[in-house]
Amino acid sequence: MESWSTPSMATMSTLFTKTSHSSHSLPKPFNTHFSPALRLSFAPKTPWKRVRIQAGLIDPDGGKLVQLFAEKSKLDLKKKEAISLPKVKLTKIDIQWVHVLSEGWASPLRGFMRESEFLQTLHFNSLRLENGSVVNMSVPIVLAIDDLQKQGIGDSKRVALVDSDDNTIAIFN
Repeated sequence: MESWSTPSMATMSTLFTKTSHSSHSLPKPFNTHFSPALRLSFAPKTPWKRVRIQAGLIDPDGGKLVQLFAEKSKLDLKKKEAISLPKVKLTKIDIQWVHVLSEGWASPLRGFMRESEFLQTLHFNSLRLENGSVVNMSVPIVLAIDDLQKQGIGDSKRVALVDSDDNTIAIFN
């Protein structure tokens, strides 16, 4: 069995000095003066068709933008209505979600997610709409309340959502 060893640096340097250097010159550079040998014409076989480009907004998920604003004419009436409703205090993050929902950024949601929507979002990163279509929705938008708040709401179908200073932000149906 032969044993192979790597040559030392000194052996390598003597190997390089002992090799003969023939006078090889570098190849001459290529001629850089190109002249077209052949002209090609690419005329279209069929006449160009007019292309219509349309600019616009992207359709909202679900096909319809859901805006949850109260009309200015009804704003005072809604504020008076909110006084008699049970209240849920919102955190800063909850208030941001209310803004997202009210401006339609989370279309087709018409409010905070219910249990079935929440579970679809967690497990499938999407929502199946009533018409059978599927909408990407990877972030659950929920309003978490504790048992005490739930008891305060009772059987009421409407709840006033308020900030830390008890200013009404929204009415939850």
